[in-house]
Order: sequence, then C-alpha cells, then structure tokens
Amino acid sequence: MQFTTLIALAVATSMAALSAMAAPTLACDTICPAIYQPVCAKAKTGLNKSFSNPCELKNYNCKHPNANFAVVANSNCKDITAPAPTCDFMCTMDDNPVCGKTKDGKTSTFSNSCILALHNCQHPTDQFELIANTACPATACPTACPMIYRPVCAKLQSGESRTFGNSCEMNSYNCENPNDKAKFVAKDECPAVAAPTVAPKKRAAPVACPSMCPMVFKPVCAKNANGDFHTFGNRCEMSVFLCMNPFIAFTSVIEGACEAL
Repeated sequence: MQFTTLIALAVATSMAALSAMAAPTLACDTICPAIYQPVCAKAKTGLNKSFSNPCELKNYNCKHPNANFAVVANSNCKDITAPAPTCDFMCTMDDNPVCGKTKDGKTSTFSNSCILALHNCQHPTDQFELIANTACPATACPTACPMIYRPVCAKLQSGESRTFGNSCEMNSYNCENPNDKAKFVAKDECPAVAAPTVAPKKRAAPVACPSMCPMVFKPVCAKNANGDFHTFGNRCEMSVFLCMNPFIAFTSVIEGACEAL
C-alpha cells in the first residue's frame, strides 16, 4: 500500500512539472489598430526608436523584455527638436578685445574671450576660433572710384531700391554698410519718377575734367530741360558729368535719389 502511494505521488509530481512546462507564454502579438499615432521611445541603452502607435511599442517590449523602451515623446523621433544649448556661464563686460575667425574665413571682434565662448555656445553652427588677443584688423574700404557713369540698380536689405554711379560705388557702399548691403538688380538706373526718354549724347571727356570723385554717397537727383531725371552718387559726380557733356543743362537739382522722391 505504501509503495502504491509513493508511485502515485511521483506520477502527480511529474504531471505537475509537465503542465508547468506546457504553460502558455505571454501573448506578444496583440493585433494593433491601423492608426498612425507615432511615439518616440528610448531604451535603457539610450537608443531612440519610433513606433507607429503605443500598441506596437507594447508588443515590441513584450518580445524584447531587455530593451524596455519608454515613451519620451508623442511624435516620430526624427521630428523632435533638439533642445537649445544651455550656456549657463556669465561674462564680464571687460574691454579686452579678441579676434575670432570662422572656417570660411569670416572674422569678428569680441569684447573679450568669454564673450567669444558664449557666442560659440549659443550659435553652434557659427563657430569662431580665437586667432588673436587683439581686435581684428579693420577692413579697408575704397574711398574713391573711377568717374565712369555706368549706373547699376541695386536693392538694399531694407527693401529700398538705389542707383549707384557704377559697380565700384555699390561695392564701396556694401563695405561701409555691412548690415544693409545692396544686391545688384540691373545694369541701369533704378526706375525713377519719370524715366529718361532721350539718352544723353556723350563725347570723349576733355582733359580738364576730373576722372575721380570722393567715395561719399550723398545722392542728388537732377532734372534736365526735357524733363528727364538722373541720379548721381554725389555732386562731384554730377559736376564731372556736366563737364564731359557741356551741352546738357539741369534745370533743378534735389538732394536724394530720384526713385526716392
């Protein structure tokens, strides 16, 4: 009788073990709705991965328990905007100028080395390398241009159209006004209040006429007897034009470019 009882216990234990081994595993293939509600999740390793919806994330974690992805954003990972850099250091306003230079050759003077470092922290795509513990050399802008009247029309960053006597005048203006540069539009005067109807006849410049004028952009608008308007970079330029064309006379001269009137 005792022997029979032992056999019965052994059989029961074996059956229990087999039953445990045959127990169903977790269901990791839940049917997910066909809804695109992307989530970005991060694993323990720091890896980011996008899932079409939270249900797919749950299924993935079920099949890969060691990954343990956790939601970090309700969007596709690639749509997450990188956080702005934290530049948590203060700079004094000491005037110890330094010169910085970018990879493309642009130079800029900073009040001190801390200000340069702060700029680099706040502008990761516009990095300056310290090249000198002094201010950067000033760019020499031309002060005189050839007195050749070949007008060009340009548009300033402010939206204003402006006529320059020639391309040299425009380049000089850009050098002196880096924050309001003129962009070339056409090899002609900008449209004026009244467009010229008769092209002035030119002749060779007399020896007595000057060929250079100071590069001071103080435009004047001149009107001739035919009602035509001409913009000159300054009064010197107008005087040279009249010297070269003595048969042309202006009935009125107004300060400022014609197109601005």
